Amino acid sequence: MKEVGSVGGWKLEVGKIKSFLFSLLMVFSCLISFEANAQIKAEIDTANIKIGEPIHYRISIPIQPNQRVSLPELKDTLSFHVEILDQKIDTVFENERKVLVQELTLTSFDSGEFLIRSLPIVIDSDTILSNSFTIKVEEVELNPEDMEGFPIKPIMGEEYTWKDYWDKYWMYFVAAILIFLVLLVLTILFLRNKKRSDEKSYTIKTPYEEAVDALKNLDKKKYLDKNLVNPYYSELSYLLRRYLGRVYHFSSLELLSDDLVDHFKKSDQLTSEDVQKLKEFLFDSDLVKFAKAMPEKEKHEYYRNWVADLVEKIKPLELEDDSVQEDLPNLKYRKIE
Repeated sequence: MKEVGSVGGWKLEVGKIKSFLFSLLMVFSCLISFEANAQIKAEIDTANIKIGEPIHYRISIPIQPNQRVSLPELKDTLSFHVEILDQKIDTVFENERKVLVQELTLTSFDSGEFLIRSLPIVIDSDTILSNSFTIKVEEVELNPEDMEGFPIKPIMGEEYTWKDYWDKYWMYFVAAILIFLVLLVLTILFLRNKKRSDEKSYTIKTPYEEAVDALKNLDKKKYLDKNLVNPYYSELSYLLRRYLGRVYHFSSLELLSDDLVDHFKKSDQLTSEDVQKLKEFLFDSDLVKFAKAMPEKEKHEYYRNWVADLVEKIKPLELEDDSVQEDLPNLKYRKIE
């Protein structure tokens, strides 16, 4: 080796100087790492638990100003046998010194001795490992005599949904819908045929036939025997008005009594005597219907006979056969039973 010189009789060489400086640097680094490691405090509250009991693991790291600290990112386990139930990180002050604290709640569901491994903590650019711990997990002893028994519950049935009912009974649903449709069609056809048969059986009556039948029905109801004067005059005046309108082809039911009398005064369809009697009859009928008047009993029968005579007097030509009725499609007469 190349000699550099001598100091106090000692010869110095370059290689030895480099080796000495490297050793000195390693010792200095170890001292710094030991000092930093001494600052990190890791502790557990217990090292002996039953299966499933918690262990509180706490790491305290003093923080200097402008110092960067990175804690390890943990998931749900520390090892195969040690699980993390909860974890949180907080910053506290101890004697005006800022301390970063990481707290873990650990447990194990296996019996035996397990290692809580060291956790790497990065301070600035240095990585420091926390202390490791050995824990002992014991099984829980069960005493059958202390265990309370509970009755076995019966099997609970699952609630059915509409889809379940459809999957199981869809054939019945389809059959019910088809039966309903068939019954609906049969009902419609029955009602349609019944309506047609009623229309065929319905015979259009001449004005004279309708008035005569109405008078007969009025006699059958015996209003006068029951002292029901109002409906008696109402129906008698109605059938006369309708009869006059059908015979002379005008809207007699829509006219007031005075207007109806004026209509016949301006025409030669009725004699002046008949017009005068019509006026008297309509006047008395209106008094009965609207003023609840009570004419003399003699007038009841008199008006009944006069209406029957007027019907006979102005009787039009009757329809001779059904072919004539078919030529009058627009005539829709009210059927009086």
